[in-house]
Amino acid sequence: MVGIELNMETAIPLGLIINELVTNSLKFAFPENEGSISIELENNNGKFVLSVADDGIGLPPDFDLNKTYSLGLRLVKNLVIQLDGEITLDSSQGAEYKITFHELDYSERL
Repeated sequence: MVGIELNMETAIPLGLIINELVTNSLKFAFPENEGSISIELENNNGKFVLSVADDGIGLPPDFDLNKTYSLGLRLVKNLVIQLDGEITLDSSQGAEYKITFHELDYSERL
């Protein structure tokens, strides 16, 4: 396993995204209280790909990530925008969110 280092401008929104997506999986994906969640972060020459997936019951067939009224998923979408990234959802087997982004520039503080 290789470690990935990110600055605070990138790591904090990324941590909030992971927290929200894992919380959603724990709350909704496993009505029988069984299943697994995977979190992967890859660095492809400065382009990062975060994958948060579960093998739960999946999402309704008419679910549209761009038209959700869920406060948590709206937060995730806004944090992805903050990272200047893109998010996709594959709900063919459970739910898998993939977020692609580049590390944000560090802003010097006082």
